[in-house]
Amino acid sequence: MIEKVYQYMKKNKMFDDCRHMIVGLSGGADSVCLLVLLHRICIQYQMDMDIIAVHINHEIRGDEALRDQYFAKNLSKDLGIACYVLNKDVKAIAKLRGVSLETAGRQVRYESFAQVKKELGLSDVATKIAVAHHIDDLVETSLMHLIRGSGIQGFSGILPVNGDIIRPLLCVYKKEITEFLKREGIGYVIDSTNLESDYQRNQLRNQLIPMIENKYNPEFSKAIYHMATDLLEINHYIDRQVVQLEAACVRYDNTNNGLLAHLLLNEFQKIDKTLQNYLLRAVLKKIAQTSVDIYRKHIELLRQLCQKQVGKKINLSNEIIAVRGYHEITLQRFVRQENHLDKQPIWNPISMDLSAMKMGEEQCVQLGINICDINGIWHKVEKICLQLVDKKEIKNIYSNNVYTKFFDCDKINRKIDIRFKEQGDFIRIHADGRKKKIKKELIDLKVPANVRNHILLLACENEILWAVGVRRCQTAFVDENTKNILKICVVIGD
Repeated sequence: MIEKVYQYMKKNKMFDDCRHMIVGLSGGADSVCLLVLLHRICIQYQMDMDIIAVHINHEIRGDEALRDQYFAKNLSKDLGIACYVLNKDVKAIAKLRGVSLETAGRQVRYESFAQVKKELGLSDVATKIAVAHHIDDLVETSLMHLIRGSGIQGFSGILPVNGDIIRPLLCVYKKEITEFLKREGIGYVIDSTNLESDYQRNQLRNQLIPMIENKYNPEFSKAIYHMATDLLEINHYIDRQVVQLEAACVRYDNTNNGLLAHLLLNEFQKIDKTLQNYLLRAVLKKIAQTSVDIYRKHIELLRQLCQKQVGKKINLSNEIIAVRGYHEITLQRFVRQENHLDKQPIWNPISMDLSAMKMGEEQCVQLGINICDINGIWHKVEKICLQLVDKKEIKNIYSNNVYTKFFDCDKINRKIDIRFKEQGDFIRIHADGRKKKIKKELIDLKVPANVRNHILLLACENEILWAVGVRRCQTAFVDENTKNILKICVVIGD
């Protein structure tokens, strides 16, 4: 067993440049086996590598969770390995993020590993994170992806190496793990929820796979494993082609709110449809920073968006929003903040008095705040500039520039407030001057609920002149009788 896992790790270069190995230790058979094997590999092969155990108490199973915590601490102590315990209220986190307990638990685990690595000051290059997935897990994952409608990328299951995440036990079956622990006299704990069939994975593990193996093919798991392994090799080949296509078809921008992707439609439509699908999946994975919950239906929705009219948008998996532009599709992930994003931002309004401004004069106010637009995409506002300009100098007053607007300065109050939404705010969106509550207008425009309080407003008292990135009012338009034009420019940073 030790030799088998050691050779598998060497083959997949899991030891390369590794000086520190963080091991997820739940206390169950799989993670116990992983920790013990890594400890023995280090001794047997005289490897200069520190092993660090991390146990996460999900605060779900009460006394049973405490039992697991104490077991993990004691096992680590017996092996002479440092063990860090993190307590996370996974139920609360799942509710806050709007995801299932299973998804929240997975997110919390990897976030916790990263937290320990950061707090210990461990190098990204020299640190690997080892998790205890084995062949049976790969089979279950492949089947789950198949049931949910993923393509061959999803069916290839779990990667042995994914960034700094390594899976040394993907060369052994669950049966081999339990036999090893029994033979060596090593104890472990049993999570009672794994015996239940409430979750889809447990249903596959406890019901579907045993039924197929008993009734149709006793080596069903082995067949799925070999197929997944073959598909993984095919995927590696296609991925190399996609990397080249991505350089020509996609432009990425780093923003304060994550990666922004621009899919260039002219270049994209030149390539083969099959490779298009792989490219779209690669872009979604990069934006979401995960391959989880990306399925065929999301790829098809993106393909359909390519044929839609400008301005159309769709909501995809992992809270990614895609917007159809003139020559591109823009994709960005709307990240649900854990500090109650729907609440009002803590920020003091700024008032600008324009009554003494002269022609050509410009007033700028530095902001450095994050705002949302109509699509729920985040931007950083560096500053806002207001300027009185000569009508003759403006080539296109009615341009579609999202972040520059022109107003008849004599039709508005010369005192303008820069702020977020307040009680009683309204906007005039009809030529006859009728009022409409800004809250109702944002709802009608389908602005995501959790970002409506993060739309930047320019207002005269409670009248909204411009909801930045959403719409301007229908009053104070520049016409043939306009004498003083107010140009307002919102400067967006990188």
